[in-house]
Amino acid sequence: MRLPARAFLVLGAVGAGCYPTYYYGPPPPGHGATGNIAVSWTFAGASCAQTPAVVQVRVSIPSDPAPIVPDTFGCSVGNPPGQVVVYGYAPGSYVVNLTGLDVSGNAIWTGSGTANVVAYSTAPLSIDLKSGGGGAAVANLSWTFAPTVGSYAPPCTVSGSSDPDRMDSVALYVDGANTPAQTYDCSQGTEAGQVSTPPLSAGAHTLQLVAYQTGLSYAFAQSQSVPVTLTSTPVSQSVTLDWTVGGVGVAWTYPGSTACSAGQVASVTVGFLASGNLGYNVAGWPCDTVVAPFKHLPALPAGTTYGLTVNALGAPPSPVLHSGTGTTVIEPGHFYDGTSATVVTVPLN
Repeated sequence: MRLPARAFLVLGAVGAGCYPTYYYGPPPPGHGATGNIAVSWTFAGASCAQTPAVVQVRVSIPSDPAPIVPDTFGCSVGNPPGQVVVYGYAPGSYVVNLTGLDVSGNAIWTGSGTANVVAYSTAPLSIDLKSGGGGAAVANLSWTFAPTVGSYAPPCTVSGSSDPDRMDSVALYVDGANTPAQTYDCSQGTEAGQVSTPPLSAGAHTLQLVAYQTGLSYAFAQSQSVPVTLTSTPVSQSVTLDWTVGGVGVAWTYPGSTACSAGQVASVTVGFLASGNLGYNVAGWPCDTVVAPFKHLPALPAGTTYGLTVNALGAPPSPVLHSGTGTTVIEPGHFYDGTSATVVTVPLN
């Protein structure tokens, strides 16, 4: 049992394989010496960061008549994340139950383990929870991107990255829904990383992933709808996203050799336009730019092109001194990588 004089719980700073030991001096009169339980958790081997559906973890010890107060903690509590220390237990064996809760307080993961408490020390206990509770089931997802033509691909980053060409987010769509069930940092599911779906009913589902940059209105890549069958045991699913953007380098030539001299061209604007007013302009390129790289234009259906306009402007009020037009095809997964094969040149008049 946990003695009344030790009926409290404190967060533990627990290093990998090493738990802190606390000594409180002689035990209080009438009670024996006590020890502590340091419990940490994972979810089918995944961390809290990789299991975003779990918001909190509830800790209970059925044989303990004194309630743990508080008994529910943020999933990533502790340092490293995912661990707490319960203090003041008489020596003996204790079953510890953990429940992973979603944002609505539903139990979606459960697990238990046994801690053997020794006086004046802290007993480590690692519990790997399993999906379950209320018929809920989850899939652990990872993703890759289809091969590119050229050596470049938009980087897959964390949210908040400042890279202008980044994919910082991946949205999960379940069973053909038009709104995402969950959104993740793009980098969370790459390489060895995994993320968890929100709790879903056991049975057959389809999952689709879409990678994008926050603030832009178009996707960079998306997967096909992937069929999965979910049970109380989490399944792992790797998903390949196909590119929906491509890139091109734009170069231009002037009619004379003095265009970039003082008092001549101050800046250059490059614009793309497709049917439905799809496209954009980028202003401010220096006069002597060798190649202006565009790294994530929405790809167009086969056989269609972007209209391309290049305007060389003078100093404010920025009159157009030279201009030219052209066309270019943007194919999915074909990116500008600095070679001549990915550059279109527009002569200016």
